[in-house]
Amino acid sequence: MEIVLYKPEIAGNVGACIRLSANTGLALNLIKPFGFSFQENKIRRAGLDYHDLASVSVFENWNNFYSENKDKKICFLSVKGSQNIWDANLNEYDYMIFGPESVGLPDDILALEYETLSIPMNDNSRSINLANAVSIVSYEFLRQNYKN
Repeated sequence: MEIVLYKPEIAGNVGACIRLSANTGLALNLIKPFGFSFQENKIRRAGLDYHDLASVSVFENWNNFYSENKDKKICFLSVKGSQNIWDANLNEYDYMIFGPESVGLPDDILALEYETLSIPMNDNSRSINLANAVSIVSYEFLRQNYKN
C-alpha cells in the first residue's frame, strides 16, 4: 500500500508524512499543486533528517497520477466513506488517497468507481488532522500485516 496526498496545503503535515514514510517503509505520493513551497523550512523541520530515507514521488496534477494508476486498486479516505478502516482489509488497496486539509477530496474524485473509507470519530467532529489520519491508516495497514 502507498499513501497519496492530493493537493496538500500545510507544509508541516507533508513533513510529518515524509517522516512516517521513512519509518514505516510505505511510499508517499504527492499530487500538486501544493499550498506551500516544497522547499519550505516547515517540511524540513517536520521531516527532520528522514527525507533521504523516505520514498516520495511527486505528480504535477491529478490527471498525471490517475492516468498512470487508474487500473490499480485505489481507495479514498473521507468522512463521506461508506465503511470504516477497522472493517476493511487494507491489503486490498494499492493506494490510499487523502484530500487537502481544508476541504477533503472533491466530489468529482469521490464519484470515481473506487471504495471510500473513513476513520471512526465522534459524530460531532468534522475531520482529523491530515498527518494524524495518514498515521492512523498506515499503522492499521501495518497492524493487519503484523506477524510475530
